[in-house]
Amino acid sequence: MSDQPPIRRSDLPENLRQKLDELEPRVQSNPAALAIWERHLTAADRKTLGDDLYQAWKQYGRTAGMWAAARGGAKERAIVEVAYALDWLDTKTYRQLLDALGGGPGEGRRPRWNADTGELWFDGELIRSVKHPAQAKNIVRILAAFEENRWPPRAYDPITSGGESDTRRRTIETLNKGLTRIRFTCTGDGESFGWEEIEPRS
Repeated sequence: MSDQPPIRRSDLPENLRQKLDELEPRVQSNPAALAIWERHLTAADRKTLGDDLYQAWKQYGRTAGMWAAARGGAKERAIVEVAYALDWLDTKTYRQLLDALGGGPGEGRRPRWNADTGELWFDGELIRSVKHPAQAKNIVRILAAFEENRWPPRAYDPITSGGESDTRRRTIETLNKGLTRIRFTCTGDGESFGWEEIEPRS
C-alpha cells in the first residue's frame, strides 16, 4: 500500500484546478448521470449500484460517486473519467489531469465491454460495435470473459476449451477487424486469449 497522501484539488496547478472546477457541475448533473448510466455503465456496474439510477445518484454522491463506486477511485478522478467518457475533454487534458491527480491513467486505459449496447470502448473511444450478437456468439463470449475478469492481459478461452485452433484463429481475426486501439491474440498455450494496446498510427 502506498504511503503517499492523496492529491488534493488545491494541490493541482491552477489551470487544471480550474478545469476540474468547471467540469464538476456538468458531470454531476442529471443529464450526465443518465448518459453514463445508459451508454457507459455495464449491466454488472448497474447491478453493483442497485439497478436504480435515481437511488444510486442520490446514495453515492451523484454521477461521479456512482462512477467511483462502480469502477473504483476517488471523486476527482471520477469527474475526469466521466467527462472524458462524455467527450467533454480532449485526450491531452484528460491525461494531464489524471497524471496530476496521481496514479496515471485508470479505467480509461482498460477496455470496457457493454453487452447491453454491444459496444466495446477504450480510453473513452468507441472502438467496436457488435450489431448482431446472436450471429457473433463467439466474439461476445470472448468480450464477456474479459469484462467479467476486469480485463487481465489473458482470459481463459470460453469458446473451444483449448481445442479447434482454426475456430480460435478465425474468431480473433474477425474480432480484430476495424480495431485501431487494441488487438486481440490467440496465446501460445492454446487455452486463452490476450489483448494489448497498440500505438495509434501517426
